[in-house]
Parts: sequence; structure tokens; C-alpha cells
Amino acid sequence: YRTESIFLSAVNRVTCPLCDVACASVSSLKTHIRYRHCDERPFHCHLCDSSFKNAYDLHKHVETHNDSDAYSCDVEGCGFTSRTLQTLRQHYKRA
Repeated sequence: YRTESIFLSAVNRVTCPLCDVACASVSSLKTHIRYRHCDERPFHCHLCDSSFKNAYDLHKHVETHNDSDAYSCDVEGCGFTSRTLQTLRQHYKRA
């Protein structure tokens, strides 16, 4: 994308040149463009062929390669376990 195409609207928002999204800053616009308009996935899993747009998503993915349930619910008598922290957090929200 070309930065010359980016302009500030009347309410101090940066508008995406590729769609109608308005962002609060140039940095958030760059993030939007990377996630919504680019296919580049520079973060590669060393355990499989998967790749990701950012390090956080790669980290969450790598947790799924755990052979055992590394995370467990600490509520007495529950017994819920999962391979990812994200799944454990979802469990807490539902329980």
C-alpha cells in the first residue's frame, strides 16, 4: 500500500486506502492492513508447516502440539484439563 493514499478524515481518523475502515492512528492502520489485506505469514511453526501473521498467534498454535494436558482447572472437583491456556480461559468463562 502507498502511504500517500492515507489521509486524515474530518474527525482525525486515518482511513484505509483499500477499504472503508477508519483507524485512530497510522500504526493501527498498518496493523489493519497487515491482518486484513496481506497474506504474508512470517512466523513459522518449527513443529509443522503452519505459519502465522504474528508471534502471539504462533505461540498459541505451538501450545496445541503439547502431548499432555498442560493446563488444568483449579476449581476443586472439576478435573477439566486442556493443552492450551486459551481453552482453559474459555472454560473459566463458561463455568
